Amino acid sequence: MKLDWWTLGLQLINVLVLMWLLSRFLFKPISQIIAQRQRVAAELLDQAAAAKADAQALDASARVANEAVAQTRAAALEAVQQEADAMRSKLLREAEAGAADSREKAMQALQDDQRAARRRAEADAAQLALDIARKLLARLPADAQVSGFVEGLVAELARLPETLRDSLRQPAQRFELHAPRPLEQAEFAQIQQALATALGQPVTLDVMVDTTLVAGLELTGGAVVVRNSFRADLDRLKDELLDAEHA
Repeated sequence: MKLDWWTLGLQLINVLVLMWLLSRFLFKPISQIIAQRQRVAAELLDQAAAAKADAQALDASARVANEAVAQTRAAALEAVQQEADAMRSKLLREAEAGAADSREKAMQALQDDQRAARRRAEADAAQLALDIARKLLARLPADAQVSGFVEGLVAELARLPETLRDSLRQPAQRFELHAPRPLEQAEFAQIQQALATALGQPVTLDVMVDTTLVAGLELTGGAVVVRNSFRADLDRLKDELLDAEHA
């Protein structure tokens, strides 16, 4: 068998050219893609770790807040009890020297003072809990402070008696729309369209920024107020807490 060195040399050159082409147009791009995917995966893992750390921090804050509420309530009730005990002793000593009707009036006054002091302590504890909840809720993203409350506002509007809804359909009626932050143009258009659909006519809105809403929307037209906000929810929750304590 005769070896053709020219043929062998050409084949060797072909192999080298092929390897160069594969390295430049296949292996190198694939390596870059793999490296890019690895970087993206690392970024996602870092973001997940950061989100987990934030969640753990929020959970720890909530636990600390709950403990603070419990300690405040216990301290307030203890102070009320001590004050009541001291007052009871004083009134009993005074009542022993007086008539039975004076003793009865004194005990009634003591009970009234106890109830008033307990109500004050319960109101303070409830307000502290609501303040903590308001601070936690204020961490919501800006877009979630408005977009998630449009349907609820329309639903609250639909629950109004027909006579009140009719009073809002005046041709020159203007509405004040209270929001926790300035509205984006798309958000304003969405809300205006939703309210127009609910009332069956175009509506004119004046946007008022009210950060005490925390999140949500409130609509005022004439004497009618429609509320769908965290402030309204927290106000209702406070009333429910106080009613439950007094029950």
